[in-house]
Amino acid sequence: MTHGAPVSVSSEESPVIRWLMREGRRMTDPKSFLENFAARLIEAGVDISRITTGVPVLHPQFFSYSGLWERGRGVTERLYRADASQDAILANSPIKSAYEGRPFRTRLTAPAAEREFPILTELRGAGMTDYAVLPVPFSDGTNKALSLATARDGGFSDDELTLFTAMTPAVASNLEIQALRRMARTLLDTYVGRQAGGRVLAGQIRRGMGETIRAVIWLSDLRGFTSLSESLPRDELIEVLNQYFGPMCDAVEANGGEVLKFIGDAMLAIFPVEDDAVVASRNALAAVRVAKAAVNKENDRRASAGKPRIRYGLALHVGDVMYGNIGGDARLDFTVIGPAVNLTSRIESMCKNLDRSPLLSAEFARQSGVEAEYLGEFELKGVAEKQLIYGLKG
Repeated sequence: MTHGAPVSVSSEESPVIRWLMREGRRMTDPKSFLENFAARLIEAGVDISRITTGVPVLHPQFFSYSGLWERGRGVTERLYRADASQDAILANSPIKSAYEGRPFRTRLTAPAAEREFPILTELRGAGMTDYAVLPVPFSDGTNKALSLATARDGGFSDDELTLFTAMTPAVASNLEIQALRRMARTLLDTYVGRQAGGRVLAGQIRRGMGETIRAVIWLSDLRGFTSLSESLPRDELIEVLNQYFGPMCDAVEANGGEVLKFIGDAMLAIFPVEDDAVVASRNALAAVRVAKAAVNKENDRRASAGKPRIRYGLALHVGDVMYGNIGGDARLDFTVIGPAVNLTSRIESMCKNLDRSPLLSAEFARQSGVEAEYLGEFELKGVAEKQLIYGLKG
């Protein structure tokens, strides 16, 4: 037996397993869970220096999530993209053996093998003396990964290794709960939006449930989409939509807005007015500038490739909207509705006639304090009164 105090391993005696089955199961935040899990191991006498978890995730950009805890440094979250480089890294890692259901352990005080996993060289350099990777079985029949390392002279004791094996079913239960919650939140954020997704996850799912909020309303629309859809192959058309929606979404979200939905080739977003309409309005204008610069850059690339430019119209308005659920009994949409949304849409439709974008409502021009250019008073379809419309000066 190597050095280290005896460690209880049965579920009845082990404080680590008891914690995993009780308090740990209520910790759905992966960072908090990993921090507390490490603390429980240390309290139980395990001289742990490093822990990682590896869980594949359902995400449009990333393949897996990993939590890394290091003694004295806390927890770092890592997301890995699904690409060829990550596949090559995984193939040359002991984590792969855990995913395949096989545990891995090596004493890092032994001489390095001629061809060893890169992580082992890294751990030796960090002063680690022992390293173990265990498969963590999920209920769907797949295995995830848990790795543990120590810098203690002599490495892990036999009792500690026995505890690691005994606790993996409880670790699996915790990681699966976290993975399911992360999956639910990712899907809601991806298809509903970050703020709206949070509300849905919190239980706001009854039809008609919502609230009236004041917001800057953003509505943008791709120009010439009908002709593009008739002239471009399917894949190229989807590429155009992605190259248009991508910069719009990134700009809105980076400046505190919330993308609510795509309506064909149009995008609806809001910038909630909390205490100051000026702040929300200027955030929206910052997003306009960022989106314009990104689309211009993309258009330069498209022009050099002989492809048609991406053209769009965009309107901004400030008004009260109903923010919540509408739809049928079993199929709902979490969005904003109301006359203010309709007015924004009608103003955006004037971008083509006025050959200007963005267009601003009188209310937006007044509340934002931006230096705006008066473009005229216009009758808009479905709007009772004529509307003053402005553009940005310069």
